[in-house]
Amino acid sequence: MAISAYIENLFTYLDRFEDRPAEIDTEAFVQTYSGIYAVFQALRKERDRATEIDQFFLSKIKATPLNKSDLRQVTVQLLVTYFEVESDVDGQSNQAYLYCRGQRELRQDAPFFESHLAPKLFSESGLGQNQRLVEFLLDEIVRYMNRYGSRIPVDLTPEQFDRLTESSKFLMLARRRLELGKDLARERGSLEHQLLQFETFRKLAARGRIQRELLSGWDYLQTTSFWSRLFGAIGDSLGRLGGAFKSWRYFRHVIRERNTAYLFYSIIIVLAIALAIWVPSKWLSYTDTKLQQLEQHAGEIQAQSGR
Repeated sequence: MAISAYIENLFTYLDRFEDRPAEIDTEAFVQTYSGIYAVFQALRKERDRATEIDQFFLSKIKATPLNKSDLRQVTVQLLVTYFEVESDVDGQSNQAYLYCRGQRELRQDAPFFESHLAPKLFSESGLGQNQRLVEFLLDEIVRYMNRYGSRIPVDLTPEQFDRLTESSKFLMLARRRLELGKDLARERGSLEHQLLQFETFRKLAARGRIQRELLSGWDYLQTTSFWSRLFGAIGDSLGRLGGAFKSWRYFRHVIRERNTAYLFYSIIIVLAIALAIWVPSKWLSYTDTKLQQLEQHAGEIQAQSGR
């Protein structure tokens, strides 16, 4: 099938989604999108054909307002951006891209994807709560940002992560999975491991079904017992405190951090309560023993005096 036929089918799917969202053939949509993208690299060498496809893209895009639906805007903006960066080598096949960029509130690609397209994936009505579409388009945004955008911050802290918007949090997690691997939650000291300990993923999952299924699919909603979480938190914090004891100044800094401070002072309180119970009980036991010894000694003295 010619690429123009694939493009025609893609816009037919978009029209159908806007009229009857529940009736869209999601897998056919994904395969059509992927079929269009598959020829982009080859078009770098076929300049006349690339120009023709660019014009065909432009005619289809202009036929319907880009903002008619979130799915149309996300799909078209993503696809023509990929087309421009991977197919246009001489500035002759970028008219569809320039038109779409002119419709944006923000011209730069990666920042626009993060601040305007990604939030649409998580809105209640954006993609009709179609989980497969959300996951596919999120992967496409992530793939573009990791390849053509700025590098991800490898040493991102939980505090910095908390300051991100909700969609940017999921975008960051997905980018890290693609760049650093899919087992980050099992790596002690990683951002994901810390977020798991702080139950950040559980809180994010409570925001809605889309968020919950994404995190579940990434294996970030692990079911653990209270005791395993407690011992894990104690192990992590004691490890940090062990290193902190080497420097008094650093020790004071560590115990002022929220989670470490909670655990440190909780341990102090538990120890104080335990000592408050143990010391009097041991003292009472000691006095009872001494009293019994004195009574026994007094009895022996009386017995000897009576002879």
